[in-house]
Amino acid sequence: MKNCISSSLRTWENLRKQNLFKSVFLCFVTFGLLSCSGPKDLVDVPTTVPVESVPEVTKHRIFIATSRAKSDESGEFYSGERGRGLNFASVTVSIPPEHRKGKIERPGSLPADPEKHFVINDPKNFKNRSAFQTDLSAHLSTLKQDDRNLLVFIHGYNTNLTSAILQVSQFVEDSGYDGVPVLFSWASSGKTVKYVYDINSALVARDHLVSMFSTLQIPIIKGYDVVAHSMGTLLVMEASRQIAMTTGLNPTGKVRNVVLAAPDIDIDLFISQIRLLPAKGRNIIIMVSKDDAALKASRRIAGGVQRVGQTSATELSKLGVTAIDLSEVQDKSSFSHSKFKDSPAVVQLIGTALEEKSSFNQGPSLSLGQVISVGVDGAIKAIPGTGG
Repeated sequence: MKNCISSSLRTWENLRKQNLFKSVFLCFVTFGLLSCSGPKDLVDVPTTVPVESVPEVTKHRIFIATSRAKSDESGEFYSGERGRGLNFASVTVSIPPEHRKGKIERPGSLPADPEKHFVINDPKNFKNRSAFQTDLSAHLSTLKQDDRNLLVFIHGYNTNLTSAILQVSQFVEDSGYDGVPVLFSWASSGKTVKYVYDINSALVARDHLVSMFSTLQIPIIKGYDVVAHSMGTLLVMEASRQIAMTTGLNPTGKVRNVVLAAPDIDIDLFISQIRLLPAKGRNIIIMVSKDDAALKASRRIAGGVQRVGQTSATELSKLGVTAIDLSEVQDKSSFSHSKFKDSPAVVQLIGTALEEKSSFNQGPSLSLGQVISVGVDGAIKAIPGTGG
């Protein structure tokens, strides 16, 4: 016993001297490893009253393509395990009447109350790709021609399917996006301790994301906007690289914007990826923040290599992208890692940019190699970039 204690003390002292304990502890706190459990699975769970009895709710049909395995667990729908192929599904999400922008009102316990909480119901599995395309086309046909756009949303690390569905629903609601949301959900475990598993799951899903983009080549669609967050941006860049090397990037010109929010990508890897993407048709907007604590932790895990989401916006603009600096925007709820959706001002700015393609409200136009800074109150200013 004495020898065991002495050995433990020596190990502790070595960690202290190497400053590793501080780094590991910060990673644990930042990624939430000290929490007891993850968010509840909420797909088609019981509600206090039928959603239809609350006329003030707003609803969004979310189409889903996923590399996850199907699940029979209550509320889960699809699990954190990797599936054997690409599955297609849809759900309907109702937003409570008193919803606050930048928030997701989850129930603390079941049943969920449609008057107070987001509710996910009407889960539907499509038997094949063709059935998914047919239903999506039919849904798009009910919209005005100018609104027949798709918002393709790719979530980040430590995200189960319920959280991914709620994130895209909240983003669509708060941004005012008029098109149809399509969630690509890769097999994140939804567990903070499985960071490496999630990285590998994202890489495993590359071919599936490429396949989904092929599936979305439907004549009725007017345009596509892609929004990816955190580790999901790694998947988007890898898939874009693959597409560029095979069929060519954005040959139809329908991809309007690719928004990479808080990219959890090694900066050297990103440079190698973007060099293979032709400037014409790239349309990449990167959102960075110097105070992103989650990316600070990720950098420690990754051996100290800079993450794209913490790189200087001016430096990124040299790569021929539009860089938006959110460092002044406050967001304590997510360790400054989810400002793109948690900040009401930012999510509305993104929504305006996606809808109008060329402007943030009455602000500066977007162009390759540009730097935009967003202030505390959402005020924006353009800073000449050096890219292009």
